[in-house]
Amino acid sequence: MITTMRKTFRQTLALAVNEAREGQKVIVSRTIPISNMTPLHFYAAAEDLYAGERTFWMSPDSERAMVGAGNEWIIETAEQSSARFSEIETEWKRFKKYTDYPGSRDKPGPVLMGGFSFDPLKNENLRWKPYKEGRFVLPVFLGSWKKGREPEVTISKVILPEETAEEAEADFIQKALYIKNLSQSKAEGAGTPAPFELNEHHTEEWLQSISKATAAIRRGELDKVVLAREVTLHSDEGFDRLSALHTLVSDQQSSFRFSFENGSSSFIGATPERLVKMKDQHVHSACMAGTIRRGSSKKEDQRLEQELLNDHKNLEEHAYVVKMIKGALENYCSSLDCPDAPGIYKTKNVQHLYTPINGRLKKESSLLEIVRRLHPTPALGGLPQAEAVEMIRKIEPMDRGWYAAPVGWFDSKGNGEFAVAIRSGLVEDRTAVLYAGCGIVKDSDPELEYEETKIKLRPMLSALGGLKYDRI
Repeated sequence: MITTMRKTFRQTLALAVNEAREGQKVIVSRTIPISNMTPLHFYAAAEDLYAGERTFWMSPDSERAMVGAGNEWIIETAEQSSARFSEIETEWKRFKKYTDYPGSRDKPGPVLMGGFSFDPLKNENLRWKPYKEGRFVLPVFLGSWKKGREPEVTISKVILPEETAEEAEADFIQKALYIKNLSQSKAEGAGTPAPFELNEHHTEEWLQSISKATAAIRRGELDKVVLAREVTLHSDEGFDRLSALHTLVSDQQSSFRFSFENGSSSFIGATPERLVKMKDQHVHSACMAGTIRRGSSKKEDQRLEQELLNDHKNLEEHAYVVKMIKGALENYCSSLDCPDAPGIYKTKNVQHLYTPINGRLKKESSLLEIVRRLHPTPALGGLPQAEAVEMIRKIEPMDRGWYAAPVGWFDSKGNGEFAVAIRSGLVEDRTAVLYAGCGIVKDSDPELEYEETKIKLRPMLSALGGLKYDRI
């Protein structure tokens, strides 16, 4: 539950301290204005104290940005079933939440930011071990930017049973002073990307897996499966993750840009694909499947657009996604709006078939329950869902970790947004692993699908400094 502060801040802290002593989990949050800071400035300035504990989220066209610094609380699960979604939600609901909104109550209060693994039954690679099957952090500081509003920072604190109200108040004062000093720090620009070497893995095995998949589809075992591959980059000088984020923010403006730090690694990317957004009992999703490159001129771009809109293979692949997402949301919505035919969604490197779906939710619906029901969509797993995921487990030559899985945020009111973590990579100091996949249907050609993955790898390669890579 969430309680808006109607008492003085000191009185609320005293109440929270008493409840914590009685065994209640309590979060107190306070929102204060912040000036002269962009999201990237905030993210960079927080590195001194909170390196390895930062989160970054920016929606398409920068309508909204949120940057977290510090892990006040971590909610995670190693559950290897769909119960992992409800475990996160249940634990979050156990906290009683007091929020202080100076001047306005139209604020989210405390927010969790994080994500889930793609498949908990195939997630054994050690590089993904710290990320768990589901992991969300409550930031100590959450900077928020929204078009038309002044930026602000929400300070969140979990009240400990042994804490006094005076100690809690002193902590808030100290943290507010930190934000004041942070806003006066100098903005840090993007660095110069270091050179790197690229290595592909299991390419022949991946091409063979496509042949196996198309044969199974022709036998009627399933309709579609999405198969992904990975490449590894190595840099002797180390990767500049802040520079990569700068590039994604500036170059991939039609995508969700994100970064989830976890100690020495960062899961970072720019995905065009929203899974679901919930706000005030309205739900928004998007079907995005079917891909073609961008043209080098306006005329060529329009020609490719029309080619995509009339391509049987891509239209078939897209129709599977629309059917599944629409069918899933009908279970949670009292009304649903879905166009009869797809349009086009353009990013810097590719254009996709695109169908938005909007609905009015039933009161009993929850965001993470809908995330559970949608994941993985046919655009990331296949159709039928269970058969496609089982095939991925058997023939895909890697573990996806959080790649192609739901990442995002949700607040204390149940509102939030999740995207599908494609066009992404796991970046450490000198090593980065990048991922790309393709939807396979009965007429898929392995070599053409391979070429499509090369296009999909370009956003992250460019962000890390590889502007031209003929090998991929």
